[in-house]
Amino acid sequence: MEQLWVALALAGMYIGFLAVLELSRRKFGTSAEITRRIAHIVTGLCTLLNFYVLPAPWFLSLAAVALIGGLISQRFGILTSIHSVTRRTYGEIFLPIGAIASYAVCSGKPEVYVPSILIMTFADSFAGLVSNYYKQPRKMFRGSVVFFSATLVILLATNTTNIGWALLISAGLTLVERISPLGSDNFTVPVASALALFML
Repeated sequence: MEQLWVALALAGMYIGFLAVLELSRRKFGTSAEITRRIAHIVTGLCTLLNFYVLPAPWFLSLAAVALIGGLISQRFGILTSIHSVTRRTYGEIFLPIGAIASYAVCSGKPEVYVPSILIMTFADSFAGLVSNYYKQPRKMFRGSVVFFSATLVILLATNTTNIGWALLISAGLTLVERISPLGSDNFTVPVASALALFML
């Protein structure tokens, strides 16, 4: 019963964050590109918080609820702070799927799962922000350089592997991100990362 209340509290905090973000978008006209990036980063961090705090069944249940909520919100246009971008993307749907799938791939091992989610959270967001700043499509060379660099830093900072493997994995994940369309990199990147790290 205690875990239920913890799960409800975590879910409530996340819903509260989304409500504040939506208010910012609707009341102050904050760019949807910015609010979407913020939501992406906070969602990734909340995923890791849930991973550490909750047992596997509750963790996976919250991820599944996030997926269902994302589908409903997208269908009815509830969260303009996430959905109202000019490009066509389903990243908000792929993100919880990626969180669940990468967890399954690495059997929930923290040394594999944590860097995989961090890469999906920060490397992807930083690449997108840089490309937004330069008014380029995200899948351009400058964004890929940022993605590669952020991925390399995360792998080395988490002591996941040595510099040689870190460079190789970073290059591979950059390619995966580059060829993943319509926001599917929120699924392909953490899964590919988990596979690579799990097999080391």
